[in-house]
Parts: sequence; C-alpha cells; structure tokens
Amino acid sequence: MTIAPAPQQLMEAFAAFTAASEQLEARYEALQLQLARLQGELQAVIEAVPFALWVVGDDGELRFSNRPEGLKGNFLDGPAPWEVSAPTGLRHFRDAEGREHFMEQENRPTTSGQIITLRDVTEAHLRAQQANREERLQAMGLMAAELAHEIRNPLGSLALYAGMLVEDLQPQPAQLDLATRLQDSVQRLNLLVTNTLTFSRDLVPKPAVIRLRTFWEDARKTAGLPESVAWENRVPTEATWAADPDLLRQVATNLLQNAVKAMDDCEHPKLQVHGRLETVDGARHWQLILEDNGCGIPAEDLSRIFDPFYSTFGGGTGLGLAVSHRILVAHGGLLYLESQVDHGTKVHLRLPASD
Repeated sequence: MTIAPAPQQLMEAFAAFTAASEQLEARYEALQLQLARLQGELQAVIEAVPFALWVVGDDGELRFSNRPEGLKGNFLDGPAPWEVSAPTGLRHFRDAEGREHFMEQENRPTTSGQIITLRDVTEAHLRAQQANREERLQAMGLMAAELAHEIRNPLGSLALYAGMLVEDLQPQPAQLDLATRLQDSVQRLNLLVTNTLTFSRDLVPKPAVIRLRTFWEDARKTAGLPESVAWENRVPTEATWAADPDLLRQVATNLLQNAVKAMDDCEHPKLQVHGRLETVDGARHWQLILEDNGCGIPAEDLSRIFDPFYSTFGGGTGLGLAVSHRILVAHGGLLYLESQVDHGTKVHLRLPASD
C-alpha cells in the first residue's frame, strides 16, 4: 500500500525545485554574460592583431575575417589569399597608394576548412636582403681592393709615360692625337681604380643635421640636371636626417645621374622626390623616395643592380649604386629599388631623423 506524500512535502519539494531552477538560470545568465564578454574581447584581439585572418570552409565559403573589407591593393603574384589556388609563403603586394609590401601567407587546415593568415614582413624581408647584399659586397670589395692595389703601380707608370709622350709629340699632330687618347684612357682607368678603393674602404660617417628639402635642391644643382628634366620637390620642410652630408651628397649625385640616364629616350622626363615619416624600432626615420619616369629596370637585373661593376648603362662603371648601398648601410639606413620596365623607377632611402 502506497502512502501519498503530504501536501506540505509537495510544497517543500516544489519550492526546492524552484530555487534550484532560479539558481541554474542565474548561473546560466552569468555564463552567457561571461561568454559574450569573452567573445567581445576575443573579437577585439583578433581585430587588433597585426595580421589578416580568414576562416574558409571546405566549399570555399568565407566564414570569418578580421579584414571583412578586404585588402586595398593587388597581389602581384597570384590570387588573393582567400581565393582558390592562392600560393602560400612569401607574397608580393602593392597597396592602393602604390607602396610595395612583402607578405607571408600561411594556410592551416581545420576539420571543416582552413584558417589563412597573412603577415606583413616587408621590414624583415628588406633587412635580410640588404644584409645578404652587404655580405656579398664586402667579399667582392676585398677582392677588388687587392686587384686595384696591384693595378695602381703599373698604372702610375703608364700615366707618367703617357704624359711625357704628349709633351714630346706636340709638333706632330697625328701622333699627338694618339698619345692624347692613350692619356685619356689611362686617366679613366685611374678613376676606376680610385672608385674601387673608395668602394672597398671602411666608411666612418660623421653625422650632422641634414635639412632634406634644401639638401635635395642643392644635390640637383650639383648633379647638373638638364633643364629639360621637370623637377618636383615635395619633401616636407621639417624632414631631417642625422647623417654625414658629404657621404650622402655622393649618394644623391649618383642617384640623380642614374635617373637622368634612364630618361634619355623619355619624351617628357620628370623627377620627383617626396618623403614620409616612419617609426622603426621605436625611433623616428624619414624615408625619401626619388621617382623617375624613365625606361625602368628589368626584373632579372634588379637582383644584381647593387653589384660592383654591373651596369645597365653602356659605358658605366657600375660602382655608383654599390657605393651608395655601402654608405646607407654604414649609417644604419635602408636602400632599395622598385622598378617597372617602361614605367620608371622608385629609389627608397631611409635614415634616422635628427632630433
């Protein structure tokens, strides 16, 4: 025989159940609030990370991205990261302002798709390129210095004898012309040897404040730019470098003369220089961009453009950019080129700002 519970017992059980339900509901609401807060914080973190992130399903559907507006610019080496058949590894990207970036793309598979990340590694890539280039240039510089020293002594004798010939053959015009050509050739060889020794020696900059707008105006006059070349100086008046003026003047002259040669066949040659302030490792730097609208440099030549004795111009010594590179490295700066055939070249120079 079963005895039915008393009404009092039922009321107490119902009250206990109600209290437990209310506690569970309160805990559930608290967990919901905590989850929402964590989701908000996670979203803020994902949006703040210094790389782009996409979550893509197996069917190619984009499920999430911290860059929902996409990337403003174009990838120069294939489809965008979230598209099918996009390459991984180092990517080449040009933004909407025309600046070139190097991105590292990584694809991580998941159970239902993949997570794609894209990091801007431009600074690290350019520094690594410059370090490798400098190591190669140092080795070549040592070899070139040894050769230059060996050549200099007999070259001095040649210069002496060529001068004596020019003096002795003054009454004989035909022979004098040959002797003069010989003397000019010896002088060109001597200049090449001198430039080689300059390239190979250790550089010890003596920094001073360089006002960049005025500096480039003076460099334009020193380089003797033809009046046919349009010139535009858009460097901010407050821009300064902490650098050796004499060494940097040599760099500017080399770069301006190269630009003029590149625009020989240009109908409306134009040179412009502009700058922007950047923060690198917590320190202020000014980056200067010298831009021409000349013939440009083929992609296969860009990797060798800083090698000594390598020139894309007929009759050049191929030492101008090599020396300029060494000067920028000696200052702790950065020098690199962007170029497109028939569209011109941009030379980037970055050095610490003067405080």
